[in-house]
Amino acid sequence: MRREATQGESGERSLLAAHLPAIYPRDHRLPDEPSPLSTRTPETPLYDSLTTNLPLPVMTFTSQNAAPGAWLFPHHQEVNKYLHDYEQRFDLKKFITFNTLVSRAIWDRETKLWELSLQKSGEPSSQSLEYFDHLLVCNGHYAKPYSPDFEGLGLWAAHESRSVIHSMWYREPSPYQDLRVLVIGGGPSGNDISSDISEVAKETIQSVRSFQDGQAGRITQRGAIDRFTEDGSVIFKSGKQAYVDRVVLATGYKYDFPFLPQLPLRPPEPNSTALYNSGLHLYPLSQHLFPLMSPFPPSSLAFFGLPSKVAPFPLFEAQALLAARVMTGRVRIDFGKEYRIAALRNSKLLEASGYSAERAAKAWHVLDTPEAQFGYREHLWRLAGEPDKTVPAWTCELYDKKFVIRDGWRELVKRGEADSWAKSVETGDTDEWVEFAYKVLRETERKGEQSELPDSLNQSERTL
Repeated sequence: MRREATQGESGERSLLAAHLPAIYPRDHRLPDEPSPLSTRTPETPLYDSLTTNLPLPVMTFTSQNAAPGAWLFPHHQEVNKYLHDYEQRFDLKKFITFNTLVSRAIWDRETKLWELSLQKSGEPSSQSLEYFDHLLVCNGHYAKPYSPDFEGLGLWAAHESRSVIHSMWYREPSPYQDLRVLVIGGGPSGNDISSDISEVAKETIQSVRSFQDGQAGRITQRGAIDRFTEDGSVIFKSGKQAYVDRVVLATGYKYDFPFLPQLPLRPPEPNSTALYNSGLHLYPLSQHLFPLMSPFPPSSLAFFGLPSKVAPFPLFEAQALLAARVMTGRVRIDFGKEYRIAALRNSKLLEASGYSAERAAKAWHVLDTPEAQFGYREHLWRLAGEPDKTVPAWTCELYDKKFVIRDGWRELVKRGEADSWAKSVETGDTDEWVEFAYKVLRETERKGEQSELPDSLNQSERTL
């Protein structure tokens, strides 16, 4: 009898595997809030004000809709509840071993099995080994902060009156009351945190490479940073400068797989013929999923959730369907052909990036157009033997209008009308949720509100 192991905190929601799956999330609770000044990496990057940036019908699993009465852009605690409801609906808890760390996973070429070293949380002496035919890696990619090397930042932060944190440590704005704060980054967390902090700070500056100098409400927008100075200033490439008391690095995360010692970690290379992790991407992979040119067979291992700028949950479903069918032998993939496809895409990305291995690596897992994201999902279905499955037209349209819908929803929240609007979803079926999203969209457009991003986001990178 085969055994499948799933490593990570979200694996139980991603795959209904055949043949005795075993899933090892590190914890079953939302962790306590860490101190913003803690040197220990927090278990989660979730901040208090975090809500989804996609409307619910676009982001939920196709096999489970959200419950009636949920907000169209729910708080992260509601998303957590949705995932637990999914777990209960499919009776997945019996497959899960909680509070267990996979400290090491080794592929044994002789036995053709994965050897997993397991350790119970808080019990360093409780080491055990288990063996599996297949390993599914679902540990996410928001656990190892990426902090660019800004000239002078170390000297700037050495003064006791100043401090810098990565956004992973940010929880709420009160520590920034009456201070001058610089937020670096224009993704969702950078935008949210800038908005949060601007409510209480003396001055809030948001730096994004693509910004032109300007003012967006309470937020001062600046472009790329040149350097920091020891006397407390930040100097931008435009020549402008400002004194700041605090810096928040909303600069993203690295891919991290510390439990896979057979997966080399090294800086990005222009042309690698062996699997490695650069922190910015895994290369080469088949379909962002199966390892190529590695010590282990492609069908023995799958990495879930690596693509960015996507609607995650339905994408996980499509990846899980293909992985399950490949690993059980129901479908076969020509991995030689897949390597040639990966190498060709790498060449195109290198050319587009001016032959910068780092920029090409950053772009490798990015699916930032509807054609790339939804085309990828449909291609996974075709490979899995489901050629007739397609992404609904409403998914594409609501995804394209996500910022307009979110802007309108925020207005409803401000006016205290969100709950009454949410009551229009009575049964929770797909048609109701889709109509609810369109209702908010129509109302927003009817009132002549913005059809693009809010002013505070107009210049930001439209990331998910």
